[in-house]
Amino acid sequence: MWIANSASKGKAKLLKLKALSREGENRARGQQFRSESGSALVLVMFIVLLLTILGMGVLSATVGGAVRTETRENDVQSLHLAQKGLDEATAYIQAKLSPITDINPDKLEHVLNGLDQKGLNVSTELGVNSSGIIDYIEYKDKKFDDIKQTRQYYIDVEASALVNGVQRTLQQRITIDTYPDFLKYAFGSEQNVYLNGAPVVKGNIYAGNKLIISNRAEYKYLGDSGLKKPTMFPQIQPNGMDAANLGEVFVQSLKDIEYHVFDPSGNGGEAKRLADSSDMKQTVQDIMGIDLDKIKIKEQKKFVQINVEESFIDKLVESTSPSNDNAADALRGRLSGKNPSELTQWLQTGSLIEAKTVNPPPEKPAQGEEESDQDYLVRLEQYDNELRAYHESFMGLNQSYRVDGNLTIEGNDFYGLTFEEMAKRGAVPKWIVVDGNLNIINNKAGFIPIKANILVTGDVKIKGNVSFDSTMFVLGSTTVEDAVISGLGTGTDKKELVLISKGPVLVNRIDAFSNADPDEMNAFFYTDAEAKLYGVGSIFWLKGGFFSKGDLTVNAVLGNTSEPSEAALPSQLIFSEPQVTEPRARERFRVIYNYKVYTDQQSSLPRVRKVNIAVSPMRLVSIPPRSSHTDTTE
Repeated sequence: MWIANSASKGKAKLLKLKALSREGENRARGQQFRSESGSALVLVMFIVLLLTILGMGVLSATVGGAVRTETRENDVQSLHLAQKGLDEATAYIQAKLSPITDINPDKLEHVLNGLDQKGLNVSTELGVNSSGIIDYIEYKDKKFDDIKQTRQYYIDVEASALVNGVQRTLQQRITIDTYPDFLKYAFGSEQNVYLNGAPVVKGNIYAGNKLIISNRAEYKYLGDSGLKKPTMFPQIQPNGMDAANLGEVFVQSLKDIEYHVFDPSGNGGEAKRLADSSDMKQTVQDIMGIDLDKIKIKEQKKFVQINVEESFIDKLVESTSPSNDNAADALRGRLSGKNPSELTQWLQTGSLIEAKTVNPPPEKPAQGEEESDQDYLVRLEQYDNELRAYHESFMGLNQSYRVDGNLTIEGNDFYGLTFEEMAKRGAVPKWIVVDGNLNIINNKAGFIPIKANILVTGDVKIKGNVSFDSTMFVLGSTTVEDAVISGLGTGTDKKELVLISKGPVLVNRIDAFSNADPDEMNAFFYTDAEAKLYGVGSIFWLKGGFFSKGDLTVNAVLGNTSEPSEAALPSQLIFSEPQVTEPRARERFRVIYNYKVYTDQQSSLPRVRKVNIAVSPMRLVSIPPRSSHTDTTE
């Protein structure tokens, strides 16, 4: 019984303990559920904090970006305003020099000294918090070499701008020279340039009107001038790092470049404009072999021209060695506009230029019947001396001379025509004035030396082997026929011919039908007339340049050319190599620009009507904030 009661009590306690355990668990669960009700608030607050941080970051970046944008805008505007100041300074210099239509290099420095200015205001539309000023325009220096006779003048310009507290200062050097522009190009014309076929030009090209290109050469043979040969397009190439050797093409606009494409049979050829091409970059590569950025725009009004007649008169006055600048100006005024007969009369009666008489050669004496051998040898020695002096009549000249009538230098009677170095290239160069025609004709294997500054009132003819260190002005026409024109000198110091002709320049039959590499002509030709050059039957290789005031046309093919046999068509040449090949066959027409003409012939180069202004790259400088704007004057 006791056992039963004990078991019953134990079971009751066990049930009570289980009930208490379940109640404790329920209470614990209730407490747990009540603690989770605050976690949502913490999560929301955390998200709000995170978004606030992100928002502040975005706001900070936006505000900072706006500040940077404004600062950058002010920086860009100040740079543009400073650049505008440099542009206005250049325009100011051009405006001061443009009224001078006849530039005298000896007086140019005095003119440039008068250009100095300080504190010129720059016009601006950027608001009240912006200002620009040309700090100074200052003639700085000149580069002048007594031997090479190079002249360049330097003007330094500085302009500053202040926009909303951001200041920038730019400096620039302006270079002024009196070089005629035509000497800066390997090939060009003040009018149209026609490149027909496959010429190669190493240097820059200028076209004052249109540049017209085709892959078909035209030529004439045995009187037939309508012959044509499809070939490849021209190639424009650089030749060194000099600015005039980069292989650039200067035109009036892209619309002024026209090209014609012919198929191998000669069909096609419709006129197309580069500006209308759907892929100008590829088209320029196809028709000239250059990148599109090698095409430059240069307006004709910026081209520094020469006047052959005025330059001729200027050098004629120089040859008289006038006593001073006033006398030179007065004489230049009197001679300007004279016709050839009036000029001849002045030369013979009033020029004060000593005449160089062209006498016949001395006659070899014969020994008299009663003359002793000793006496005859004395007379024979005197004859030899007179003959040597006759042969060297035009050698080693040290002053200006005139020749009345025609002059022929042919290597037999006269061994050559040379000046002493200071007479050729001194501060006041000497001239030989031929009042008639000048013929330089050499039928010998050797070369005739021509080292002189020459003025010719008539025509000039050059034939055979001639070595030149010469500048020549010709009022008539010029013919170069079967000539080998080399530079006079030794090694790398060989000079050249610069020939400036009022009349046409005809270069004829240079290495006609030869298929060997020819000797390059060391010459630079200029003509006031039109010019046509060929590299079809002949091979035309020129180291120097060719420029015309009228239209300039070149026709050229590649490879070998020969005359037809009797069985072939009598009126067409035979081109033995395919024209369209890669790599290209050897060119029959090639011009390589020679920049040395400036230093070699500087003392005798022509005067120009206006100066040439070249602007160097801008340079950014840092200076303290400017406070002098308020007290500057215009």
